[in-house]
Amino acid sequence: MTEHPLTPATSTDLRQIVYEKIKEAIVNGLIPAGQRLSEVELAGKLDVSRTPVREAIRQLAQTGLVKLVPRKGAFVALPTPKDASDLYEIRTALETLALEHLCARPPREDLIRFRELFGRITNATPPNAYLDEDRRFHSLLSVRSNNNFLETVLHNVTDLIQLCRHYSIEGVSLEQSCGEHIALIDAILDGDLDTAKERLRVHLGHAREALVVYIRHHPEALDPALQP
Repeated sequence: MTEHPLTPATSTDLRQIVYEKIKEAIVNGLIPAGQRLSEVELAGKLDVSRTPVREAIRQLAQTGLVKLVPRKGAFVALPTPKDASDLYEIRTALETLALEHLCARPPREDLIRFRELFGRITNATPPNAYLDEDRRFHSLLSVRSNNNFLETVLHNVTDLIQLCRHYSIEGVSLEQSCGEHIALIDAILDGDLDTAKERLRVHLGHAREALVVYIRHHPEALDPALQP
């Protein structure tokens, strides 16, 4: 298990370290969607002054991960159902493009390793363990696209999606989702790009539906202005 991100920052590049630590805590669900960000509390956990925390929160607001509400404070953002649908539309288009590049020179060893890993996951597997591997696999698609701009944009989009993936996975069959991954990997290994693209679209479509359902059933986290 990776180290909890909200531990004292020790690097001389304090601003960037504080930003990365808070961002990691948000993306990994340690600070849940809709929660208010306390500068005092975060500064205490990171053992820094409030200044780099305040700057990090402002920077996170620019990425869309945090929403600044006048007279209320800063809150971890949660996409609206339309936002989530739009994000997945963009993600699907970008990952399909990344897949085209990857299929030209598929990383066979990495793909076989992921295929074996997904084959071992069952519905009894802790959801966060599945989500970690899911994220690593989809990251592989963008990294191996050999297009730095595509990788950066995809990373930003998936960060926003990841905000509530930890919750939207509830009730989802991990075995079914892993089967979709395996089917996608098999198509890539077989050199069948058209089938691989279709299987990717089906897989991301199911993830999109699960996320939209979660958001619709959790309106309390949707609007930070409604927080007490």
